[in-house]
Amino acid sequence: MKDNKEENRKKAVTSHTHSKIADNSWYEIGSHAQVDDGVVLGYRYPGDSCPLRIGDDAIIRAGSILYANTTIGDRFQCGHHVLIRAEVTIGDRCVVHHQCTLEGRIHVGDGVKIMAHVYIPSGTQIGSMVFVGPGTTFLNDKYPMRQAAPVQGARIDDHVTIGGGVTICPGVTVGRNTFIGAGSLVTKDIPPDTLAYGVPARHHPLPESLSRGNLPELLLPQTDLWGPQNDDSWKL
Repeated sequence: MKDNKEENRKKAVTSHTHSKIADNSWYEIGSHAQVDDGVVLGYRYPGDSCPLRIGDDAIIRAGSILYANTTIGDRFQCGHHVLIRAEVTIGDRCVVHHQCTLEGRIHVGDGVKIMAHVYIPSGTQIGSMVFVGPGTTFLNDKYPMRQAAPVQGARIDDHVTIGGGVTICPGVTVGRNTFIGAGSLVTKDIPPDTLAYGVPARHHPLPESLSRGNLPELLLPQTDLWGPQNDDSWKL
């Protein structure tokens, strides 16, 4: 078994360009990946049981650390100094921007864009075609250090937009096609097709102009203004 794992790792190493990846890493990565110097793929930890797996056409920027026991789909792109810990599942065509932290045991669907400086704790579930604005914080413990209750992350359904600087409280469900205004504090469930904003967030009818869901032509292209990628393949 160890020989097979090592052979898989060696094959993965030759499938993309890189120069400085930690020797104790454990990962498999698809074709046409671009991995900067100073990246750690498949960070090992006690009790890990499978390699980090990343699909084709990934772009991973310097300073990022991705743990073993995590699975990421095709056309993944991350910014600089991103931390993705173990037991995270991320779908196809997802972007995680600079200095985000995904603490582990998280599910992210397809076509999700997470902007810079976002914190996502264990137990959070994010659907597909979701936009998370910069500086957003998700929480998973209602009474930290005061009660031993299990953590409960938020659930974000498909086609939700979350503005910058939003706080999502533990156990909250945000319904499909909801739009949350910047700086809001979400303390309770939000029904589908709702405009929510304020501290705490109050619920309003979703205007017709915002009712079509997140537009694929805005969410899915992964063109990088300061990088080599210009991606029109989402149209196929």
